Amino acid sequence: MTHQLRAEYGPAGRSGGARMWHVVRNAAPNTGLCGRELDPDAESKPEEDWGTGLRACQQCGSLYMHEVPHLPADHF
Repeated sequence: MTHQLRAEYGPAGRSGGARMWHVVRNAAPNTGLCGRELDPDAESKPEEDWGTGLRACQQCGSLYMHEVPHLPADHF
């Protein structure tokens, strides 16, 4: 399963920048893993940008961690 990040905007809309980033499945790009419906024209970023300091939805992040495969090197 592949994912991407999608922006959620605040009251100022797109001009105010992303208020928060949600993880979405490519098969449902307008719905965050948390269930939040996102603007179809919202900015997107590759899933590799998750965890790089973006202000991310905690619930999406938790669900994402359950969906992505972990490599043996990730376990110590």
